Amino acid sequence: MNLRQFESDLAEIIGRPSRARPFVCSGSPLECEVFLVGYNPATDIGADFWSFWTDRGYDKKAWQLAYERHRASRPLKPGRTRRQTVSATRRMIQRVVDASGLPVLETNIFSTASDDVASSHDDNLRPFQFLLRTIQPRLIVAHGDDAQGALRSIDHTGEVWTERHFSRGFSYERADELGQKIRSFIKAKTS
Repeated sequence: MNLRQFESDLAEIIGRPSRARPFVCSGSPLECEVFLVGYNPATDIGADFWSFWTDRGYDKKAWQLAYERHRASRPLKPGRTRRQTVSATRRMIQRVVDASGLPVLETNIFSTASDDVASSHDDNLRPFQFLLRTIQPRLIVAHGDDAQGALRSIDHTGEVWTERHFSRGFSYERADELGQKIRSFIKAKTS
């Protein structure tokens, strides 16, 4: 499959425009042999997914800027005095991706953003199933109990590693080690 066909097929599933966030990556998702999988995105940045799409794939840098601007503009929750520009989960995801040195697809079982799992009303697995079927990652790293539980009922071909949720007690050192372990695994599979 080429990138143009991928775009067309995904647009049939999520629509155009779309507030869904089926994934984030740098460049072509078709080059990603590794999926980092959570349950659902926590932050709805209020932007169309396709506004970050180019003829070379996804523009993660542009998406990251929009994400940070959106988080900075949100009112604080009661009892809070400050907000991090980047969530703990997003910081750890980026750390793992950077340490791996590989193209990684950052995705979720469900692509509709919600502040917490309990308030998620997205029961549409089609975007995630499409990504699995089309890209066929060699490695899936599921972080968090909810993502791990949901992944058990979904057909896939990649090896699965499980991790605690990246926002809960996950250190920079552990993220760096995971990224290096991912790189070693993929290198061994391709040599």
